[in-house]
Amino acid sequence: MDAAMPGGRGNGAAFLGRTDELAALRRLYEQASAGRPRLVVVEGPAGIGKTALARHFLTTARGHVLTAAGAENETDLPYGVLSQLLCRPVLSDPLTAGAELLDPLGELQRDEPVVVLVDDAHWADTPSLHALTFALRRLRADRVLVLLALREIHDRRLPGGLRRLLTDDTAVRLRLAGLATTDLVGLSARFLTEPLPPAAARRLHTHTQGNPLHCRALLEEVPATALCSPEATLPAPRSYTSFVLDRLARCGPAARRLVRAAAVLGTHCTLARAARLADTPDPLPALAEALTHGLLQEAPHDTATGIAFTHPLVRAAVYHGLGPVLRTALHARAARTEDDEFTRLHHRALAAHGPDDSLSAELADGARRRGALGRWVEAAPLLRYAARLASHPREQGRLDCEAVEAYLFDGREEEAAAVAAALPDATDDAVRCCARGHLALLTGRITQARALLDEAWRLRTPGADPALDARIAEQQVMVHMLGGHASQVCQWAEPARYDSGRARSGGTLRFVHLAALGQLGAFEEGFRLADTLPEAPLVGPEDIELLMGKGALYLYTDRPTRARPELERAAELARRGPVPLRVISLTILAKTEFLCGAWDLAMLHWETATSVAVDLGQGWMAPVVHAEAALLFAARGEFERAERHVTLAREHRMVQESAMMEIFVTYGAAHLALLRGAPETAVTLLRTLLAHEDLDFTAEPGVVPWRDLLADALVATGRLDEAEEVLDALEQRALRRSRASTLASVCRIRGTLYAARRDPKSARDAFAEALDRAARVDLPLERARTELDFGAFLRRTGRRGPALEHLRAARARFARLGAVPFLRHCDRELTACGAAPDGATTPAALPRSREHLTPQEYAVAQLAVTGLTNRQIARELVLSAKTVEYHLSHAYAKLGIRSRVELVSRVGAPTEGSGTSG
Repeated sequence: MDAAMPGGRGNGAAFLGRTDELAALRRLYEQASAGRPRLVVVEGPAGIGKTALARHFLTTARGHVLTAAGAENETDLPYGVLSQLLCRPVLSDPLTAGAELLDPLGELQRDEPVVVLVDDAHWADTPSLHALTFALRRLRADRVLVLLALREIHDRRLPGGLRRLLTDDTAVRLRLAGLATTDLVGLSARFLTEPLPPAAARRLHTHTQGNPLHCRALLEEVPATALCSPEATLPAPRSYTSFVLDRLARCGPAARRLVRAAAVLGTHCTLARAARLADTPDPLPALAEALTHGLLQEAPHDTATGIAFTHPLVRAAVYHGLGPVLRTALHARAARTEDDEFTRLHHRALAAHGPDDSLSAELADGARRRGALGRWVEAAPLLRYAARLASHPREQGRLDCEAVEAYLFDGREEEAAAVAAALPDATDDAVRCCARGHLALLTGRITQARALLDEAWRLRTPGADPALDARIAEQQVMVHMLGGHASQVCQWAEPARYDSGRARSGGTLRFVHLAALGQLGAFEEGFRLADTLPEAPLVGPEDIELLMGKGALYLYTDRPTRARPELERAAELARRGPVPLRVISLTILAKTEFLCGAWDLAMLHWETATSVAVDLGQGWMAPVVHAEAALLFAARGEFERAERHVTLAREHRMVQESAMMEIFVTYGAAHLALLRGAPETAVTLLRTLLAHEDLDFTAEPGVVPWRDLLADALVATGRLDEAEEVLDALEQRALRRSRASTLASVCRIRGTLYAARRDPKSARDAFAEALDRAARVDLPLERARTELDFGAFLRRTGRRGPALEHLRAARARFARLGAVPFLRHCDRELTACGAAPDGATTPAALPRSREHLTPQEYAVAQLAVTGLTNRQIARELVLSAKTVEYHLSHAYAKLGIRSRVELVSRVGAPTEGSGTSG
């Protein structure tokens, strides 16, 4: 039957209609069973039969089923829907929660396919939807079919990342219309002694548009004679609520109390919890009665007996039918029986029936405690409750402004924007400007953010609200960092400190401060601020951003191998830390791995960082992540992927307003152009950065080496005098900062410049110095490039023996990295020396594993040979275990092996350039 009605006649009857939709679902299920994960949206208005279709399909599908449903009055309960899917409470952030969902999906699909159904997804809580989006993007070869039932795919209550996922080419959209007239004839036979004649069925169809819920209601309410009479006026059906409450009224007192208690506790809870609230010592007979009347059903819930409503509308009908007195009493009683602080405060808020400043203050204090722990997902709704219960509009505005910031720290820009747009007129102007400035900052409107934050600082009463002062200052830190003004970052860092020296957000302040000190060359001061840290493995989650800052300082001072363990530990801790730190820690770790030569892991961490930034509302970081990722893909010769990252970076509005972002993105685009053989384009792009020559951000040559690239491109275009001018200025900067990596690059480029000027002695001396400097800083790519350029120079001057020695050394390094464009250049030089293997001029001499495996397969294989299990690899790379298994099986087939033991001989144990990140 196309729409479920609790206790109605015809329960359990055969399903009618939806033949095409069922056939489509079965076809998609078979595809998923074969290892092609599928995402299906079942879309349509209320009562159209989305739930009935999905549930009937589930009765015909073999395998494991995970179900959950959103509820209108539970949208503020974080992870309510995800807790239903996992059958346990969820106490984490969306990224961790999404990764946790991958675990059971991986385990369950080992023996049977898995179907995940989320009903009424438009009412699901946002954190659950973020987590689900994160997990869905990581299903590659999984035997998983995901069904989302919702009213409208473009519903603004759905996070932007999920909407994009649902509308791309990989998702299947089933839009449900009303039942056909012939199906209504069959439906009427379930309720009437005789089925409706065709004319009466057409009349019913016209009246209801074939809506199954309305049709069933009329078939139960209206006499057959009226249904068949063309003169009779068909009434509007009674509400669905009336039918549910009729069924509830037929239950005994104990069953009614149990059902009502369950409605207050949510769509899904344990039987023991509902029985305690219902004051029903022996709940099993009451449960049996509720099951008989189609109100409740048994549901998995960790190790306890769980119960759930048969349909989200059933729960809504019962909850709204309680009336204000009983509803308030049950929420108040639930608050007294709950152990968890957030759940207790949630029930207390729902039990309130008017302004209550005392309770508002308790809710706000509870929210701030949750925020201090980084649990902004819980802080935001508590602050919203607190604002609603405050009696004065000025206090309402202050609390709503705090909620805006909580939503932003949790990566929920759309919800933050909605609250910010509806602040009370009485809201304090400084508080309002601070919240809206923060929102503008994270949505890429840097100029507007700075103006709002300047105004907030001017309007505040100094010292009256230290927390507000710190919040304004912290956002000023970010504004000036994005503007490339490190000196002003350091000036604002001190007033931004709050609560024992940490930023109120527990977020990025200390990292940004140390990074700014590095850009200013104040390395001793930066390391002194990080002196309190123990060894990296002993650092706790409260110091993630300090550890990241210390790693950045090592990176800036030419010690990437020293930075790497610090940043690996930071990335490990950030898995359960504030969302912005996830993106930043992955990005800076990937950059470090790139410099150290661990390109496969760098690629995976950059890809993960880009998806996390988009999925979890951290789009403000996206331009940097995309631009940095383009460096690796260009160096690998994967120009189309590099171009895609550059395009995504350029499209972000923040690039137009942030000097820092512009420098990153322009450098990435120019790097790609140069490797594609378009040095003129690279020069044109990089010359635009001369406007930022005096920024603090560009003072440290090791942060973004765009001047090195400009000099390289100028030499390649024959503009030697201009190149020398750039090199001279760059060398002076590098000497002032003792930047060995930059000096190595300068010497290499000088060698090519002198070679172009036909000054062999100066070129030879420059290359020799470049090799010496490159060996000291242990940067594989720069060392290989120097060997290549030196070898090419020696070949051209007739010194074939030394040329071969350098070219072969360069080729071995490029092959290990998988640096295809450089490898091809090297092969051309070897061929010119008459020494290319078999005359090949392609990267055929890459190690067999690197040649035949995709980067994902190679990275998985490298982790596999360290002894990690598939599940551990999945957690490391934030993939499903099935995807890891898929990549490994493909690697085995391509390499012609059958076990991990043989894999070691083909891939080799990881070297210093291919380690893991914890």
